[in-house]
Amino acid sequence: MKKKSRLIVFVVPIIVCLIVIYLHLLSHEMTQKIYLQQTEKTIINLRKDFLKDTVDNIILEIDGLRATKYSNYTKNTESRLRRLEDELDLSHEEFIQFFIDTFSNDSNLNMWTALLWDEATHKILYSTPDLKVENLDIAINDLDYLLISSSVVTNNHVSAVFGVRKSYIDALVKTEIGDAIRNRKYSSDSYVWVNEILNYDGGKDYAIRRVHPNLKDTEGNFLSTDMEDIKGNLPYLEELEGIKEHGEIFFTYYFKKLDSALVSQKITYAKHYKDYNWIIAMGVHLDDIDAYTEMTNKEIQDLSSVSIIKVLSYIFVVLLIGFIVLYFFEKKHLSNSTQSLEKEMNIDSLTRASSRRSGQLGLSTSFKAFKSTSENAAIMMFDIDDFKVINDHYGHKVGDMVLLEVVQTMNKIIRNSDQLIRWGGDEFVGIFPGLKEEHLSEFGEKILEQISSTDIRIQNQQIPLTISIGFSFFKDTDHDYNDVLKRADDAMYESKQQGKNRMTLIF
Repeated sequence: MKKKSRLIVFVVPIIVCLIVIYLHLLSHEMTQKIYLQQTEKTIINLRKDFLKDTVDNIILEIDGLRATKYSNYTKNTESRLRRLEDELDLSHEEFIQFFIDTFSNDSNLNMWTALLWDEATHKILYSTPDLKVENLDIAINDLDYLLISSSVVTNNHVSAVFGVRKSYIDALVKTEIGDAIRNRKYSSDSYVWVNEILNYDGGKDYAIRRVHPNLKDTEGNFLSTDMEDIKGNLPYLEELEGIKEHGEIFFTYYFKKLDSALVSQKITYAKHYKDYNWIIAMGVHLDDIDAYTEMTNKEIQDLSSVSIIKVLSYIFVVLLIGFIVLYFFEKKHLSNSTQSLEKEMNIDSLTRASSRRSGQLGLSTSFKAFKSTSENAAIMMFDIDDFKVINDHYGHKVGDMVLLEVVQTMNKIIRNSDQLIRWGGDEFVGIFPGLKEEHLSEFGEKILEQISSTDIRIQNQQIPLTISIGFSFFKDTDHDYNDVLKRADDAMYESKQQGKNRMTLIF
C-alpha cells in the first residue's frame, strides 16, 4: 500500500506536469499560429506600401520631368519668335524664303512643327513634314494638340504658326525615365518595369514591353493576354482588367527572379499612366517572407523552451496559476512584438529618419491642424545633387554613407518638434511647424551651408555634397497634403534648374 501511495505521489505529479506541458504547448501553438499570421500580413502590407510608393514616385518624376521640359522648350519657341520678328522688314518673298529656310534647315527637324500661309488666298505656302492636312483651318486646329506652346508671326498678308512638338518632348521624357528605371537598384531584388498598351481590348499583341531590367533582351517584344505563368494564371489579362476598372491593381503570379532562373511567386502593383498608355509596375517575390517567418518561428520556439523550464520549476506549487501567468505572458509577448514591428515600420532602416509611412501620417496631421486651427507648417522637399554620379563613381555603399551623413547633419539643425522623412531614394521631406516665411530664407541658407561643408572623404578624396531645396506652405484651397508636396517638389526642381545648391519657395 505504501509503495502504491509512493507510486501515486510520483506518478500524479508527472501526469499533472505532462498535462500542464501539453496545455502550455497547445496554447503556445495557437498563439504562434496567430502571431505568424499577423507577422506575415504585416510584412505583406509593408511590401505593398513599398511597391505603391515607388510606382507613385516614378509617376511624380515623370510629371515633374515633363513640366520642366515643357517649360524649357517653350523658351526655344520664344527665342525663334524673336529671330523671325527681327526679319519682318524683309520683302514678302524674302520673308517667305527666310521662314522656309529656318525650319527646313534646322538641325533638329523632329522638334519643330510650322505652318505658313497666305491670309488673302488661304493657300498653305509651307508646312513641316508632320502636317499632312491640306485644309488650312484643320491644320491650325491640329496645332493646339501637337504643340506644347505656339507663336504667331505675320508679315504683310503672310502668317505663320510654329512651336515645339509635344511628341518630341514626350519621347525625350520616355527615354530619360526608361534609362533611370533600368539603372535603379531596390531591396529584395525588386525592380520597376513598363509596358505600353496598344489595344485596351486585350488579345494578341495587346501591349509592347518598353522597359524591363530583368529581361532587357525582350524590350520591344509584344505581349498577349493569353500568356500563362507556370501555374496557369493569366497575369497580363488580370493586370489589364484591373487597370481598366480601377486604374491600378495588386495581383500575384509566378515569374523568374532577378539574375536567376528560379521561378517563384511574386506580388505586383501596377498603375496606369494614361498620357503614355503606360502600365508602370513593380513586384517583389514572396519566398523571402517564408524565410522571415521561419526565423520568427524559431525565436518563438526558443522562448517556449525557456517558458516550459520555468513552468516545470513551479509546477507542484501553483499549477493553475502558472498556466494562467504563462498564458498572459505569451499574450503580452505577442503585443510587445507587434508594437516593436509597428515602430520599425515608422523608421527608415538606413538613415533612421522617419519612414514614408510615418511621414504621410505626419503630413496628414499637419494638414488637419492647418484646416482646423490655421496653424501652418513649412513643408520642405530636397534631394542630393548629382547623387547618381556619387553612386556610379564611388559605389552604393558610399552613397548610403552620404545619405546617413545628410540626415545626421539635418538632425543637428532641426528642432525636436520638426520631422525629417526619407521619401524615397535620395529624396527627403521636412515638416516644420510654426516656421514663418520671414525666417525661411535664413533657415534654408543655414541648411545649405551645413550640408555643403560636410566633410566626407574616400581615400583622401573629398566628395562634394550639395542639395537642392523646395519650400511651400499649406493653402486654404488645398484638398490634401499632396497639393503642398507638389508645390514643394516644383520648387525643388526650380532650384535644380537654377544651378542646384539653393532653395526656392513656391506658394
